[in-house]
Amino acid sequence: MTDDEMRKAIQEPLFDSSIVRHGFAPFLRDYDVVAKIKKHQFLYRFSHCTSATVTTAVADWIWQESWSDIFTDYSAWQRAGAPEGYVWGVCFSLAYPGATYVDNSAPAQEWANRLGKPMHEVRIETNAHNLCLIFHDLSVRELREGDEEWVIERMGAKPSGQVLK
Repeated sequence: MTDDEMRKAIQEPLFDSSIVRHGFAPFLRDYDVVAKIKKHQFLYRFSHCTSATVTTAVADWIWQESWSDIFTDYSAWQRAGAPEGYVWGVCFSLAYPGATYVDNSAPAQEWANRLGKPMHEVRIETNAHNLCLIFHDLSVRELREGDEEWVIERMGAKPSGQVLK
């Protein structure tokens, strides 16, 4: 995929979508982001990922209010009276403000020099985590139910945003 194709692939469709899973592919070379966009799931595969940095986007005081394991299970959180805090148990995050292709990335250039291959940097900001990926190429495909990467929706949580009272 060209730089321009990457920019286009990560901007509009990924903006304000639900990220239902992210992490290294089972074979550990590529980084996968599964996004739910208008009732469809898409696999964004960042190939030859040499660096994946994940940091929290949740404020310290919200972490403190959301420390209990009750917040990791949506049904348990509801049974507990829906206490204030970040409900991790909805099992998705909102890609807002979304993804950015980083032009003239120094880390990507450093990896390109080391490996002798073109490398790129993309940042994905969500309401739960911020991702920074250094990778060689990007592929995007729509998933079908039954695909290995398909994410089954959890009971009780709808991709409309975490609850923070």
